[in-house]
Amino acid sequence: MKEIKEPKEQNEIKSNKHVKLIDSIDNQIKLNIINFSLFLDFFVILIKILVGQYGYSGEHDPPKYGDFEAQRHWMELTIYLPIEDWYTNSKLNQEKYWPLDYPPLSGYHSFILGKILNYFIPESVEFKYSRGYETKIFKIIMRFFALFSDFIVFHIAVHFLCYKIFIKDKINKNKKPSYFKYFIINLLILLNPLMIIIDHGHFQYNNVMHGFFVFAVYFLLNDKYFLAIIFLSFCVNFKQMGLYYTIVFPLYVLKKLFFSGEKNFKKYFISFLYIIFYGITAILINGIIYWPWIKNNKLKDVFNRIFPVKRGIFEDKVATFWCVLNIFIKLKKFENNILIKLSFILTLLGCLIPIFVIFKAKTITKKICLKSLFIVSFSFYLFSFHVHEKTIIIPFLAFLLNLPHMKKILPSFTLIGMFSLFPLLKRENQTVPYYLTVFIFYLFSKISIPLIQKKSSSKNKFLIVEIFLFLIMVSYHIIEYRISPPEKYPWIYPMINAFFCFCFFFGLFLYSNYSLIKIIFKEKNKN
Repeated sequence: MKEIKEPKEQNEIKSNKHVKLIDSIDNQIKLNIINFSLFLDFFVILIKILVGQYGYSGEHDPPKYGDFEAQRHWMELTIYLPIEDWYTNSKLNQEKYWPLDYPPLSGYHSFILGKILNYFIPESVEFKYSRGYETKIFKIIMRFFALFSDFIVFHIAVHFLCYKIFIKDKINKNKKPSYFKYFIINLLILLNPLMIIIDHGHFQYNNVMHGFFVFAVYFLLNDKYFLAIIFLSFCVNFKQMGLYYTIVFPLYVLKKLFFSGEKNFKKYFISFLYIIFYGITAILINGIIYWPWIKNNKLKDVFNRIFPVKRGIFEDKVATFWCVLNIFIKLKKFENNILIKLSFILTLLGCLIPIFVIFKAKTITKKICLKSLFIVSFSFYLFSFHVHEKTIIIPFLAFLLNLPHMKKILPSFTLIGMFSLFPLLKRENQTVPYYLTVFIFYLFSKISIPLIQKKSSSKNKFLIVEIFLFLIMVSYHIIEYRISPPEKYPWIYPMINAFFCFCFFFGLFLYSNYSLIKIIFKEKNKN
């Protein structure tokens, strides 16, 4: 008996040693990933700091200044006014001077930062007397707030999602983890110039909303729908533009619960209970966020502020359908209610192919989910009501999450996305960061993308498109710099910019829909 036991004991010892060795290697790899991810963060933050050395929205531009002052003013408002009055028009909270027009989570964020400022630099948030406050130390602190908020939410979310797609999922499928792809895609997402220049040049906190969105996608792809709902609620309630992403989430969950795998009464019943649970969760989360206004019967004030339909279907020259249509048909002669209905119908029509593909596909893959998120958010940008030029960062982030499948288009989309922001950035002394960040990102994407993709016959086609777009942009910048606009048409250059960018965006929108619906045809051909 003794002779039989010994080999077993020896095998167990060897097996334990083998397991410990594998665990040790895994831990070392994870440690290296964390260290390298922190290095990426440090590099990207350095770029953001350099961008922050230039101008910002409304710098030295009284009486209203700009978005920098809006963010400061909201900190002032939220720490001095009762919470239920944050969205109510009054002598102390005037609608004509930067009213808080983002949902409550933005207000809570402003409140926390306002309390910090009130402790260290109370004069920077002194009620009514701090308007246009622009000292050097204050600017540094405000830039730090943007960097820290960005890192703690957006950077970490991107690391999580890339780790899932390129490492965790590969290991689960017994495939070799794509460490190189993990680092390259990670850096391409974090280094994208559009979100850097809007948050850290122009000055806003969009990347907090983006971080919540990326976390929501991460949990959705992990089939952790409860957490996905929570983070999607955070996203929408930080900035209302988060609504651009929402359609795909419930469709994905419905497809997974009711139209995938085995089909029987027990499964449908359990899925139905899950849907009720998720619905209650969404209601509870939003109820908690809006409770101060629900309790005081002021919920209407909140929605009047965050959905400002009185401001018209568009404001500045933006690369959207409505702004371009206005060249040929003046939209001012139509009532707002009619335009709201039309924009709703067109936006929904733009979402039809993703909706169709999600329900028609045999199994809903990551590729279908991420492409649908991009197309739906792009439809909202192109066709929805009152879109700002800065809003291009919403579909652009969804596009960045598609990089494993749409890498070849990245350089062109980045060039045109940044080009669409040029009129805004020129007004804010951000032309140097505009040129530098585009150049750095374009160069990095052109070097790195070929290293992580298979050889493609369409490579030359995309290169020709890029050269064509590049020549048009360079020509525009030279002419715009050398020749002043006619007195009769002072807006001619921003309008040309908007028209050109819309043509590219709409073409990309159509191409993306085509590439998504091809998935269904491929499934049919296989059968």
